[in-house]
Amino acid sequence: MTPRHARTLVAPLAALVLAAAGCAKHDDSGTTQATSSPTASPAAPPTSSVQFLGTHYPSQGHAHFEEGASTAFAYNSNPPTSGPHKEMFSDTFNSATPLPKYVQVHLLEHGNVLLQYNCDCPQLAGALYQIAYGYDSKLIPSDQLQPTTAQVQAAEESGAAVIVAPYPGMTHKIALTAWTRLATLDAVDQAKIMSFINAYVHNTANASQ
Repeated sequence: MTPRHARTLVAPLAALVLAAAGCAKHDDSGTTQATSSPTASPAAPPTSSVQFLGTHYPSQGHAHFEEGASTAFAYNSNPPTSGPHKEMFSDTFNSATPLPKYVQVHLLEHGNVLLQYNCDCPQLAGALYQIAYGYDSKLIPSDQLQPTTAQVQAAEESGAAVIVAPYPGMTHKIALTAWTRLATLDAVDQAKIMSFINAYVHNTANASQ
């Protein structure tokens, strides 16, 4: 596992669905520094009677890209599911822009799950986020509708987050990723998506492979 004090990637808020409020302090590089914040203990996740575990891809390791080094790497899956990465987090559970591969891998390494889509499809994106929100809403105080950046980062650091983002260029409309795991869909199937999330989110044994 990586050190827990990592720089974070700034990602815009999505317009159509609930997203995180940006409140991180910027440094000169345009990234935000991770800040610690107490977060609610994850409650029991939603359940699904369907088993949908995706395809296993052999781990390509946990190496880090050095500062200033090229981030070009031949990942063995698309989207990536393991391998070299930067120690950076997203600052929102729902990103309006694609996450770099080296950020995706870091999020997965901590035990988070990514739901990514390849289409100009607000309704599909919204449906994915509604599923993700069923998990992410349990990571913030009950009197809050939107998490702060610090709360998002704390959830991602603990590997309990479900993150939604666009990902152009892949063959299928939807890709679900966890560490060393990839599943694809061409339409939202809530039962299958929840099965995948339940299997891998906050799964430290899987993420440590």
